Amino acid sequence: MPRLRLKIATPKKLLYDGEADMVILRTSTGDMGILPGHHRVSAIMGYGALKIVDGENKSEVAVMGGLAQVSGDAVTVLSEVAEWPSEISLIRAEAALERARQRLAQKDSDVDMQRAELSLRRALVRIEVSSYPIIRPGK
Repeated sequence: MPRLRLKIATPKKLLYDGEADMVILRTSTGDMGILPGHHRVSAIMGYGALKIVDGENKSEVAVMGGLAQVSGDAVTVLSEVAEWPSEISLIRAEAALERARQRLAQKDSDVDMQRAELSLRRALVRIEVSSYPIIRPGK
């Protein structure tokens, strides 16, 4: 049975380079499930959990935007930030969530609302992904 070749890269590292049966990623327009033989598509990534299904193993990666390129049996994800659950500090993510909520509640002209909303979204993704078991496919 054909499998997907998945690469997840940031400017600092190649986070993942291996095979998977299925990839589910968050795009700017919603979640997209990818199986081998998928049609060619490029998508702008949203903030969310990228799910890797490898047989019975399922893994999650926090991805903060970027670009996904799908071509047949290959998926390449390029993102400024992508993190395994083990790389996420839940304490720092919860503190960032609280700071973002406080800034958004101020509705002060000195507060950059867009930046505060992005901080809130990043913190929520990190908290969500940090709760998943740490299983790295192909490892």
